[in-house]
Formats: sequence, C-alpha cells, structure tokens
Amino acid sequence: MTKFKDMVFTMAALVISGASVNARQAKRTFAQFAKEPFTVRYMGDEGNYLLFQVIVNADHNKKTSLQILDKTAGRIHVAHVTPEPQIQTLKIAKKEKQELDFKLMIGNEMFSRSFAIL
Repeated sequence: MTKFKDMVFTMAALVISGASVNARQAKRTFAQFAKEPFTVRYMGDEGNYLLFQVIVNADHNKKTSLQILDKTAGRIHVAHVTPEPQIQTLKIAKKEKQELDFKLMIGNEMFSRSFAIL
C-alpha cells in the first residue's frame, strides 16, 4: 500500500510540475508577440520617389508625433498622430546614398527605424 501511495504522489507531482512549465512557456510566447508601437516597410520605388508604408499602433492618450529625418537634408516630414491605429503610405524624393530615420515619439518615449538607400 505504501508503494502505491508513493507512486500516486510522484505522478501527481509530475503532472503539477508539467503544468507549471507549460504556463511559463505560454507567458514567454505571449511576450514575443506583443505589438510594436510602429512598423515601417519599404514598398519599393515609383519613378523619383521611394514608397514606405508606416503602420502606427499607438493606442494611448499621450501626445504622439511621427518624424522622418534625412541624414543630409535634415527633417523632411513631421505629423501629429491620432491615438487609434493607422496605416499611411508615404512618398519620399529619392536621392543617391540616402539615409532615412523614422521616429515615433509617444510622450517622452522615442521609437526609431532606419533605412539606407544605396
């Protein structure tokens, strides 16, 4: 009878510890799929322009702005962003060896994406 109780207790401990391992893995997976505040995708070029798709997921009540900076020309675009998610397609004049920085400011936090067009 004692061996039977020991086996039942061991099986219960394995089931409980296995469930806690699965719960920890689920939390880690969730953290990997958290949405970013914004995404920038290079869509190609159209004549003398570069096309970018900007997806903003800024769902909050803080002041938000999107800036695009060219390394040589300086600031080329500034826009205040509304708090709901949105998608924009932007055309930017194409230059040789162009470096662009897309910056999203949410309150005092800054998020940045950079592109180099050679």
